[in-house]
Amino acid sequence: MRTPGHSARLALYLGTVIAVTLVHHPVLLLLALAVIVLLSGDGRAGLLLRAGRPVFWVLLLISSGYLVMGWLTGEPVLAPLLLINLRVLVLAVLTAWMVRDVDLDRALVRWPGARRWLVIVRGQVRLFRRLVQDYHFAQTSRTVVPATLRQRYRRSAAIGLAALDKGVHNAEMVTLAMRSRGALHD
Repeated sequence: MRTPGHSARLALYLGTVIAVTLVHHPVLLLLALAVIVLLSGDGRAGLLLRAGRPVFWVLLLISSGYLVMGWLTGEPVLAPLLLINLRVLVLAVLTAWMVRDVDLDRALVRWPGARRWLVIVRGQVRLFRRLVQDYHFAQTSRTVVPATLRQRYRRSAAIGLAALDKGVHNAEMVTLAMRSRGALHD
C-alpha cells in the first residue's frame, strides 16, 4: 500500500483536527486516540511521551481549577473535564505524529507563501532555543548551589520577557526585510 505524500498527510492532519474538535463523546475520543496510536507505527511509546509531556502540567492545572470550581459550586464537572482532557490528549498525539512524520517543506511545496512563513517560524524557534540555552548556561556558570524555586521562577520570567522582546524585534526586522524584497506582496 502506497503512503500518501506529505501534502496529503498535512491535509489529512488538518481535517482530523477539525473533526476531533467536533466530537463531544469521550468514548469516541478514546477510540480516536486508540486508532491514532495504532496507526502511528513504530515508536508509539515515544510518540505518547512526546505528546503528553508538554500538555501534562497544563491539563493538571486546568483540571485542578475545574475540580475546585465544581467543589465550590456543587456542579458536576467530571464529564466536561474528561472531555477536555481527552480532546487535548488526542490533539497532542495527533500533532506529535504529524510533526514526526510530515516534512513541512515538502508538504508546502505548492504554496510558496506558506513556505516563506515556515522559514520565519523556524528561525524564531531556533532563536528562542538559543536564548533559553544561553540563559541556562549563564545561570549555571554563575552559581555553585542549585537555584531555589523562587530563583527559577525569576529566571523563567526573565527568559519569557527576553523572548518576547527579541521575538517582537526580530519579527519586525524579518518582515521589513522580506517586504522590501517583495516577498510578502502576494
